[in-house]
Amino acid sequence: MKNFNYINAPDLPSALEALAKPDAYLVAGGTNALVDIRAGKINDRTLVNIQGLTEFDRITLQENGRIQIGALTAISKLAASDLLAEKAPALYQAACNFADPLTRNSATIGGNLANASPAADTAPPLLALDAELLLASRFGERRLPLQEFFLGVGKTALVPGEMVLAVEFMPNSFSSFLKLGLRQAMAISIVTAAAALSLDKEGIVREFHLAFGSVGPTPLRAYNGEKAVTGTEFADPEVIKQLQEAVQLDINPIDDLRAGAGYRREMAGVLAKRAILSAGREVGQ
Repeated sequence: MKNFNYINAPDLPSALEALAKPDAYLVAGGTNALVDIRAGKINDRTLVNIQGLTEFDRITLQENGRIQIGALTAISKLAASDLLAEKAPALYQAACNFADPLTRNSATIGGNLANASPAADTAPPLLALDAELLLASRFGERRLPLQEFFLGVGKTALVPGEMVLAVEFMPNSFSSFLKLGLRQAMAISIVTAAAALSLDKEGIVREFHLAFGSVGPTPLRAYNGEKAVTGTEFADPEVIKQLQEAVQLDINPIDDLRAGAGYRREMAGVLAKRAILSAGREVGQ
């Protein structure tokens, strides 16, 4: 057994006070903590358990029309949410494709984002939905666009003593998520892609957001790909070709045990095409 201390925070002020200590290690679902405990990465640290903060375990449609998801909401709740299935299908699809049922029941959306893995499944759909994070420390709260949150592998814009409280975004029923892995279940992604569309009355793309996972040091927005589609008829084969070429400027994949960089580049183009066409099918329904 590894050596660490443990604090069970009964409320947010207690959690933030404990988190302000330099040796604090935040624990919610515990899926990341178990890995770090076994690896000996949190010896002589204080685990701060925040599972009791039930006010951050919910999915709500707010009066301003935005969807808010508390950081302690389990991935399984996202996958069972009729609200997300209708209003944010990209995030709903990502949750349904997340690991296995046991992991989905324990992993939280806040933990998945704060772990800052380039392969975090919830990150691309939330980036495509232009999500914003609500963060807190004992000095107060602040909001941060999700695209400014990821700084590198395992690195975020969280300052010491700060935690994620919730994620917020405007609904977009015309969105989709796709994942390419080595197998159907329990697979860390080779490439993931999420798209969100907004069309004018003539069917021209008014706004297009595209995001990827596992093709760079962080989950990322594909701004060049977005520009290639905005203002066009997105289903035009020539536009799709331009999109696939443009996303190559946005990504920076690596070779690893799961796939080579060249294969990831090719598949990023394929998934970009499939993601936008899938979102477009929702528009046509």
